[in-house]
Amino acid sequence: MKPEHIPLSSVWPGTSNGIDWMWLWWGGTVALCLWKLIEAVVFRPARMLEWPFLACAMWFYFFGVMAYKAKMTLSAYLGNGISEIGQMMDFLCLVGLLAGWSAGRRIPLRSSPPTQDYPLLLCWLVGISLVAIGGIGGHSMMRASDEGEINFQTSSAYVYLLYQVGYPGFAIALWAALKSKPPLKYVLLGVTLAAEVVFLLPFLADARRGPLYPAVIILLLVPPLTQRRAPNRVLYCGGLLAVGIVMLVFVQVRLTTYGGGTWSEAFQKLNVNDAVVARGEDPYDNEYVNNCQVIGTIYQNGKYEYGTGHMELFVHWVPRALWPGKPELGAGYYTNRELFDDIESATGDRLLGFGASIAGVADSFLQYGFLCPFFWFALGGISAVVYTKVLRSNSPWWMFCYVGLLCSTHWLISQSFSAAFVPGMYFQVIPLCVLAMVWLYRRLTAVPGKTGPRRPLPVAVKPHALSS
Repeated sequence: MKPEHIPLSSVWPGTSNGIDWMWLWWGGTVALCLWKLIEAVVFRPARMLEWPFLACAMWFYFFGVMAYKAKMTLSAYLGNGISEIGQMMDFLCLVGLLAGWSAGRRIPLRSSPPTQDYPLLLCWLVGISLVAIGGIGGHSMMRASDEGEINFQTSSAYVYLLYQVGYPGFAIALWAALKSKPPLKYVLLGVTLAAEVVFLLPFLADARRGPLYPAVIILLLVPPLTQRRAPNRVLYCGGLLAVGIVMLVFVQVRLTTYGGGTWSEAFQKLNVNDAVVARGEDPYDNEYVNNCQVIGTIYQNGKYEYGTGHMELFVHWVPRALWPGKPELGAGYYTNRELFDDIESATGDRLLGFGASIAGVADSFLQYGFLCPFFWFALGGISAVVYTKVLRSNSPWWMFCYVGLLCSTHWLISQSFSAAFVPGMYFQVIPLCVLAMVWLYRRLTAVPGKTGPRRPLPVAVKPHALSS
């Protein structure tokens, strides 16, 4: 039910001299996104592997398509200037992201010397073992979820997030298989892909969107980065489009399966147009509405967190068994309950109370106010430096870190930095642990008294093939 009015006071100029400033900011957002997407697909395919390509694709959907639908059909939720300030921050944060990436790519970094051979079979065994561990964790989590035993207030969420170790394991196993020589290469690839399908089965059966996305990103990114070549336009863009449509369809499927229905019944009721095209016309399913309402409310009441919500992530790894009173993930001194209450008081509706996300831009505005574009500038710069290390280093560990950044992008943009933090950290920590294991293996298998460099790791093409 739509509210009859928006109690939120006028927080932004809104329409002035017959001009709705929301459309100006929206036009700038869409133009930037389309420019980066067309540039990569048509002119420079290697840039499809860069973070701005994926980020702009999501930005275009959440703050372009969803914004248009919200403005045209849900204007009652966007009154008194909140769509103007909301869309302005969406545009400025996108500019910050792209500027940060451009600045980061210009930082001079030395090319790493040729690396030593890696024990590929050992790396593959470790990776596939991590996939198995993640599969066991995922099965346990889904079973606990189906039986209603999950309680994040009394147990550590990291127990239920054990399945996240399967993603870096999949990346490591896929890389090792691709680097191996035939016919072993094809055997390892077959087993790796089969293991990943088994890993995903419980999530697919429950129509879970989140676990599907990083698996597809790994499958699309690791082969071209390992082989140091631009991706195939059709396969890469087709894969991203397919996973996006499936994730949207899953939302409609769950309306049936979560109510006790079967997949067969869900398919009979499935309407792809409603799932893909009409999505966003429901205020409870439109992240853009939440994004604007959060930004407008915070701007009005001035309850910025000044980064305390993000600083809390440094200690959130402590298990709840050791810290029973641990705050919610990403919560600073401004709790989620208080935020929900304030938004309801300001706008007349409790959209976020149903579990919807506030989107990454609103989360950064909550933390840093009008300085939030600098937060996205920093993210863009850091990811650009990591990508540069991928191009100029023969070590695969930078590649795993970079792939992890892109695997968490969906949570970062659609939900918040806090939601992306834990999945992203798994990708940073686990490859480092495997690197330590490889170092220990080399030390234990080194021939006593033998010195001199080892044979360099062969590469498929020139190290800088993706730089053009």
